[in-house]
Amino acid sequence: MPKKVQKNFESSMAELEDIVSFLEKGDMPLEESIKKYKDGMDLAAYCLSVLKKAEQEIYVYEEGHYKKMEGEDWK
Repeated sequence: MPKKVQKNFESSMAELEDIVSFLEKGDMPLEESIKKYKDGMDLAAYCLSVLKKAEQEIYVYEEGHYKKMEGEDWK
């Protein structure tokens, strides 16, 4: 089965939050819980990749010009 293509970060996060709520209830069959868990892990990986890409795009205005932000050091 092909993986679902996510439209955007926000809808992916919303779906991930729904899955977490669903799993926290604990009132579903084991097989369904496992499938939801796997779907959640795929969504989490997707969201993390989007966040990492966004982090690479962040620039900080310092000393009169833009510098790429790298971790906690803005070099």
